[in-house]
Amino acid sequence: ARKEAESTPSIMATLKALSLDGDGIASVCADRKGYTPAIAAFLNGVLGHSLDFDDTHADSSLHPSAPVVPAALAVGELVGASGRDVLTAIIAGYEVCCRLGNALDPTSHYAKGFHPTATAGTFGAAAAVAKLFKLSPDQIISAFGVSGSQAAGSLQFLVNGSWNKRSQVGAAAMNGVIAGTLAREGFMGSTKAVEGKHGLLVGYSDNAHPDAAVADLGTVWETMKVGVKPYPSCRYTHSAIDAMIAIKDELKLAPDQIESVEIGLHRNGITPTADPPEAKRRPTSTAAGHFSMFFPGPAVPDHGTFGW
Repeated sequence: ARKEAESTPSIMATLKALSLDGDGIASVCADRKGYTPAIAAFLNGVLGHSLDFDDTHADSSLHPSAPVVPAALAVGELVGASGRDVLTAIIAGYEVCCRLGNALDPTSHYAKGFHPTATAGTFGAAAAVAKLFKLSPDQIISAFGVSGSQAAGSLQFLVNGSWNKRSQVGAAAMNGVIAGTLAREGFMGSTKAVEGKHGLLVGYSDNAHPDAAVADLGTVWETMKVGVKPYPSCRYTHSAIDAMIAIKDELKLAPDQIESVEIGLHRNGITPTADPPEAKRRPTSTAAGHFSMFFPGPAVPDHGTFGW
């Protein structure tokens, strides 16, 4: 992602222009220098999400690693945590963001124009940080309260294949670090940031399912439902890509033998990859290609797979 993603130069130039590229104790992948924990979380979050190869939790329609893992790594280095403690924090973050994603109802959340990896991911990042800081229950409430004010992520990036999708996930990781640190230092955050009158489940969904956030908590692990992407594109395109590869291999089809391809999509997959079809048929950027079901249609029969 550091070399391949076309958005990376502008990200790095911005950090330099704002004097945010100074030395610190936290590591960034493929970088020899250290950064401050918040900036390291931001950079790792952006880079981790840039190629669209990151993992997916299907039920909540989000990618938990990009916001959660960078926050846990940055604060893990800050406190000198063991690998076991960092993994535990990551799992806590996964459970929080995936369960909140379930509770938001992905269909409703999408319909309101929100990007769940960034919105629910902010809370997941804060949960991982809270675990590493060993925050008290009241401090965790404050960390979630701050997260409720910072949770942001718009689907407007779909319109022109912009890079917002990458930056807002990095921001979620960074905001989780900031929220958890504020709480550790005594900052009083909002209460009922999830379920309150103006909380996450009210403002970000018209069909929330609060019970889904705590369903079978401690016995059913949403983390175990997370899958790794084989292709660098929206997860909703993957079943079709698998099918096209299998058909091509089984029938030994040459590209010129294929007249047309018809694909059915899950309703949540239509929003990011097929609507509006006239725009999705002609992606004009890498990011737009990630989110076009029409793009793999001819690419897979032509190349035999779908790689970066």
